[in-house]
Amino acid sequence: MTRIEEVNADGTPLVTVTEAARLIFAGKVIVCPTDTGYAFAANALDEEAVARVFVLKGRSYKNPIHVAVSSVAEAARYAHINESAEQLARHFLPGALTMVLPKRESIPDMLVGGGNTIGIRVPDNKVMLSLTGMTRLPLTATSANISGGPTPYDITEVMAQLEQISGDVAMVLDQGKLTGRGLSTIVDLSVSPPGLLRQGLIAWEEIMRVLTTV
Repeated sequence: MTRIEEVNADGTPLVTVTEAARLIFAGKVIVCPTDTGYAFAANALDEEAVARVFVLKGRSYKNPIHVAVSSVAEAARYAHINESAEQLARHFLPGALTMVLPKRESIPDMLVGGGNTIGIRVPDNKVMLSLTGMTRLPLTATSANISGGPTPYDITEVMAQLEQISGDVAMVLDQGKLTGRGLSTIVDLSVSPPGLLRQGLIAWEEIMRVLTTV
């Protein structure tokens, strides 16, 4: 049985979030809430942990996995942050924005499908931000579903997905039904001009309005 622990939107109880962080340090995969649904969270620098996430999702290794960090300053440890990224971060982060940027060498090739860029975001969810802050690690932030399946927004949907999975999830952090429904907007900032890879909760028109000031 997968261990389920309740958490509040403010990231408490702290002992539960701390235990989840300890499991991530130990190379385990957990499920935690984000601002765009429940996600598989694991240490994105640990290739074995990353491989577990790919297996859990039944995801092709050619399909990169994005990561969550606690701040833009933390993001600079794993990606080359340019002026456009700094400007967008000031306006939209924490929030439903994923920025694709040139990756640093510390990021495993497996995580990014052998490419030279990484999708990175700062979610507007205190539980996930507490985990990234405690671990000081980039955490996988891919939805807790089987590839192609619906993004889960409550514990019932999470467990329905996990029942179909042949793999081990160490803990599920249950924040109840999540109010935010939708995907993050993905913007490729590794090219000039920047490109829209996926329209999500933040409108491309809003992003372009900010980028024209850079």
